[in-house]
Amino acid sequence: MPDLLPIEFPGNQLLAVAFGAVLLLAGRRIFWLVLGIVGFLFGFDLADRLLGLESHGLGLLIGLLAGLVGVFVAIFLQKLAVGVAGFLIGGYLTLAVLQAHPGSLSGFDLLAFVVGGVICAFLALWLFEIALILLSALAGAALVVQGLGLEPAAATLGFLVLVVLGIAVQAGIGPRKRRRRARE
Repeated sequence: MPDLLPIEFPGNQLLAVAFGAVLLLAGRRIFWLVLGIVGFLFGFDLADRLLGLESHGLGLLIGLLAGLVGVFVAIFLQKLAVGVAGFLIGGYLTLAVLQAHPGSLSGFDLLAFVVGGVICAFLALWLFEIALILLSALAGAALVVQGLGLEPAAATLGFLVLVVLGIAVQAGIGPRKRRRRARE
């Protein structure tokens, strides 16, 4: 699975786990933050790839600006934000499935990124609430697994378990919800 958090500096794994946990457990409720995180990651990755940065300072600044744009779009242009988030998350997850590294994309990988992104963007807009939960759970699980640096078999199993956990938590499925319904 390629790194979804392309930043390389001390604490990268901790940052991946922290971002991932936020996305995994609260992505639907704090959608603006999800889009800010995704915008930051995309902006940094794009700046690094296009500018070939020696220092990460400019990449972090571009990532921060892209993250702020993501937050602005999420707050004021929610439908557009859902489509953009679906596109970016879908594209990166497609690359993860193909085991392509975002830093060295071939023509096929780029086409797969766009196709996966477009499919997820349409799904996100069509199934808005469900898409928020699913996309943030998928991205969060991928970041947590990446941050933990697990072996491939454990990473796959951990990813699947975390996706199910993230969906359950965000959708309110679980013992606490059932007990509350029983009292009502």
